Amino acid sequence: MADPSLALLTVTQAVGLFQSFLPKFTEISAVDPVDNPQLVRDVRRGEVAAVVLTLGIGAMASGFTESPVPAISSAVAAFALIVLSEGALNARNGVNDNA
Repeated sequence: MADPSLALLTVTQAVGLFQSFLPKFTEISAVDPVDNPQLVRDVRRGEVAAVVLTLGIGAMASGFTESPVPAISSAVAAFALIVLSEGALNARNGVNDNA
């Protein structure tokens, strides 16, 4: 089995990149996407930038270790963080409609 340290590095870098390129989850979930399309564009652009860099770091780490584990871990981390940010973006849909 490959050394997990570079795989862990890719996961922590993914979290850091998503924090850098996206607004806070509380800001994303507090805004209605229909009323604020600019925030939706910012989130999607941030996701693209963070995913590209995350996958690049994973590919470089896999090249160093000659193991697919860092690339796989970066892809899984990016997928999980996209699911979280899209969930926060759509959190208001159907919630507090009567408020």
